Amino acid sequence: MSSYIANNDQPSPKNFQIYSHGVTDTGHVRTKNEDSILVHDDENVWIVADGMGGHHAGDFASQTITNNLSLFKQHASLDDSILLLEENILNSNSIIRKKSFKLGRNATIGSTVVCVYVWSNFLFTFWAGDSRLYRFRDSTLERLTEDHSYVEELVRMGKIEAKDAEEHPAANVVLKAVGIDDHLCMDFDYFEMREDDIYIICSDGLYKDLDEEKLAPIIESHSDDMTELSEALLASALDAGGTDNTSIIAMKICQKEADV
Repeated sequence: MSSYIANNDQPSPKNFQIYSHGVTDTGHVRTKNEDSILVHDDENVWIVADGMGGHHAGDFASQTITNNLSLFKQHASLDDSILLLEENILNSNSIIRKKSFKLGRNATIGSTVVCVYVWSNFLFTFWAGDSRLYRFRDSTLERLTEDHSYVEELVRMGKIEAKDAEEHPAANVVLKAVGIDDHLCMDFDYFEMREDDIYIICSDGLYKDLDEEKLAPIIESHSDDMTELSEALLASALDAGGTDNTSIIAMKICQKEADV
């Protein structure tokens, strides 16, 4: 993981008001929704988890993560809060591993995760798997996370082009996820937020059928209302095929109004 060193001697930077909304849908093909989302804005935490395992309880994996993180209470120290979030996800990993062992040696249970935590004017994220975090700033959409997937490795090595990744036969193969290994190693990063930033946390159901370049115009058209935005993105993903469970959390960063 990359590291962030808090300097608690510095004056607290400006805070923002965050408006957010999350949606999740089974889609047109799957019979069960194995995704799980958490909008825990009282504690500045937002999570999308995409379970895998089918009849081996992928929904158990994703819900273990969101249920555990729903109990999170941030600390007065940024370092303590970040450490607690990490420990919580690692504990989820242990719980899922124990469930997998009970189901037998051939059981595969796991879940991708993108966990976002906001402290003052910084956004911190942990992730594992191919769920994503995007930022829409100045009319430009940027992916802030790198997929832990086989096809992403092929793209990085120049074996295939990014536009062909979702059509590759191994497009669903993830290399990291919560619960698939005893030792979970997540990626970690942080970003300074700006007023009017919009962040999108999503499972792969959003971009699997809906071309990524189509996301920015949808965000631009619904940039004032996160409920409308998340529902518009979901509707577009379903219209494009809806071949997978789809989960989306939309977050808008606004200047905090001064106390009167």
